[in-house]
Formats: sequence, structure tokens, C-alpha cells
Amino acid sequence: MKPIPPSGITQPEDRLQGHLLHFLSCLLFSLLLGSLLLLGLRFSLQYSLLVCGVISGCTVLLLTSSLFVSQRVRCFALLFLISCALQQGRNLLLAAGMSMVLLWNVSNTFQNLHRVAQSIVCNLENQVHLQDAPSSPLQTQVNMIRETCKRMKNFLEFVVVSFKVDIRVSGHAESEAAQEKLQEATQMLNATAEKAEAIYDTVSTIRNRVAPGIGVLILALMAILFLKMHRQNKRYLNSYITPEFVRYDEQQRAEGRPHVLPLTKKEAKRYPSIPSARPTLSDGMSVLIFFIPVVVHLLTWSALIGLDTLLYWIIQTVNRHMRQFRPIDVPLRVTLNGSPKTFSYSIEMFKKECLTQPTILLSQSLAPLSVILVVLAIMGLLSPKFLQAKILLIERFYGDSSADRVQHLHAKIVRKRSKKKLKALKSTLVSYATNKQKWLHTV
Repeated sequence: MKPIPPSGITQPEDRLQGHLLHFLSCLLFSLLLGSLLLLGLRFSLQYSLLVCGVISGCTVLLLTSSLFVSQRVRCFALLFLISCALQQGRNLLLAAGMSMVLLWNVSNTFQNLHRVAQSIVCNLENQVHLQDAPSSPLQTQVNMIRETCKRMKNFLEFVVVSFKVDIRVSGHAESEAAQEKLQEATQMLNATAEKAEAIYDTVSTIRNRVAPGIGVLILALMAILFLKMHRQNKRYLNSYITPEFVRYDEQQRAEGRPHVLPLTKKEAKRYPSIPSARPTLSDGMSVLIFFIPVVVHLLTWSALIGLDTLLYWIIQTVNRHMRQFRPIDVPLRVTLNGSPKTFSYSIEMFKKECLTQPTILLSQSLAPLSVILVVLAIMGLLSPKFLQAKILLIERFYGDSSADRVQHLHAKIVRKRSKKKLKALKSTLVSYATNKQKWLHTV
């Protein structure tokens, strides 16, 4: 039989097993982040699969070695993941949702308005080009006069006296100025559309290539700032009763010094215990504060998407009614020497080829926005617990700073209790002195 090792001495097999488990956990964590990086490079930045694989593989190797060696890297990596589920991650998701609405729905609204303007210009061009449009109003009037002259000539051939009739009718309109105006309008529309398309491409490129990197950088900076503030400032978010606080209070009780546990009802509301699955009033307030920007952005998204949908419905309704318009028949009645002659001509009000065809992008925008809202709802409900997890995580990795914070909070509660006791003693003495003076005056 193997001899039983003394307590407190670790066997080489146990040490090797611990190192192996530690390495596997670091590797799994690195593979998770590497997979997310691979998906982001492939679908967001649209890099080739080889480049994405090489970058992700190098990242996994570097991150695994760093996590295995450095305690600070492990703490920072876990803080970074937790920060993705707090206000920083919320702000990034809201920014992503707003960029989707702006780049899809607002851009689609502009495109529909551009098509409406093109439709108006198209109808005006058909009205201006008189020589090439046989059904234009002016050309129709010219044909009407010609028909009238022809009928007059046929009528005069039947009378006794013969008249020589030679009538020539031609139509001409001073349309050069109008054509120049239409060309200017067309050029302005095309220039505006090109500028809008250039801005759209620029913003899309920034969103796809720059925004993810900036978002990751912001999350990393916020995690570093949180770690720095927690370690250097004893008052920063120092209002939670942690397991370290409980152990310190028990130690104070055992040494006969002032202790604070159990807390009073008012103190329990002000200093909640963590980890705790029961929600508190402060948790509800933090959830409410978390959802205020979400509601504001949701109303903004709904207004922009509703405006795009309303414009699409208006254009479709107008097009449907315009297609139902038939050419207008204009009857003409001419009486020559008591003999009525009737004929008519038609005017086409709208050109069907000039009617615009609007588009709508509800299916493309609602699906990702719904996913973002579901993720935000989950994050909002769990945000108080994520904050508690960050505090417990730093307490686990940095015990020296956590001990200082525990002592500071413990001394703060003791001072407040001492002040309350002094106030109670003072009020008791004042009431006693007042009663004694009344008794002396009575005697």
C-alpha cells in the first residue's frame, strides 16, 4: 500500500492533473473566442477563409499561452466576457440596431422618394417632347384642327361655288427651356442619388470593418477601467456583503471586536448580500435603468420603419389608382351651315412606363432587430447578477485589494451604527434632563 501523504502536501500526480485541467480550460476558452473571431472576420469583414483561419489560429495559440501563464490575463478575459452582457454590450447592440435601421430602412425610404421624383420627371418629359409624342395634348390639338380642315374641304366641294381651300397646320412649342430645366432636374436627382449611394457605401464599410474593432476596443478599455477603479478606489461599488466580508466579520467576532452581522432591515436593503438568487429593490432599479435606452431606441426604430412602410403603401396605392385611369376622351362638335359634325380625340394623363416600383425591406430588418431585442431583454434581466459576478471575480483573483475593501465597508457600517447609538443616547439624555426639570418645577 502507498503511504498516506501528510496533510497540506500535494502529490506530483495531483499537481500534474491540476495543470492539465487548467490548460484544458484555457484552451476551451481560447477556442470559444477564436470561433467568434473567425465568424466575425468571415461574415462581417468578408475575409477569405484561409486568412480567417490563420488569424483565428494564431489568436487561439497566443491567448491560450497567455491565459495559462498570467493571472491578470485570465481575470481580464473573464471581465471582458461579462462586460459584453452589461451596459457596454447593450450600447453596442443598440448602435448596431440603429445602424441597421439607418442603412436599410432609411436608405430604402430615400430610394423610394428618388423613384417618385424620377416618375414625375418622366411624365414631364413625355409632355415636353411634342414632336416625338404623337399622343401629346398639343399634337392631338394639331390633329384635331387638321381633321376639321379636311371635313370643311369635303363640305365645300358640294356647294355650287367652288372655293380653293389650302390650309396647312403645324404645331410648334417653345420647349427648349423646359427641356433644359428637366435635364437640370434629372442631373440633380442623379447627383443626389450618387452622393447618397456613396455615403451609404462609406457608412456600410465603416460599420462592417471599423465598428466591430472599435466595439471590442471599447469593451476592453471599459473592463480595464473597471478593474483599475475596483482595485484603487475602496468606495467604488463597495456596497455588497461578499463571502470575504462574512469571513472577516466572523474573525472580528471571534477576536471580541465590533461585528455587524446580521444586518438590520435598512442595512440589508442598502448592502445586499452576494451571491444571491433573490432579486432585490436595487436589482429592479438597475434593470429599469438598463431598459430606458432600449425603449427609446425601440420607439425610434419603430418610427423609422413605420415611415418607410407608410411611404411604400402610399406609392403602391397611388400606382394602383393611376393604372386604373383610362385615356380621357374629349368630344368635338363642329357645325358648318347647320350641319353638325362630331368627332373626338383622347388624352393620356399618365404614362404607365413612368410609374415607379417601390421596395420594402421589412423582412431584412425585422429579423435581426428581433434577435437584438431578445438578447437585450435577457441581458437586462440578468444585468444585476452579471455585475455581482464581476465583483466576485475580482475578489477571487485579487484577494489583497478585496481585503482592503471589506475592511473599509465593515468600518463604515460600524461607524454608522456608532453614530446612531450616540444619537439615541443623546436623545435619551435630553429627554431625561427635560423630565427632571419638569419634576423640579413641579416640586
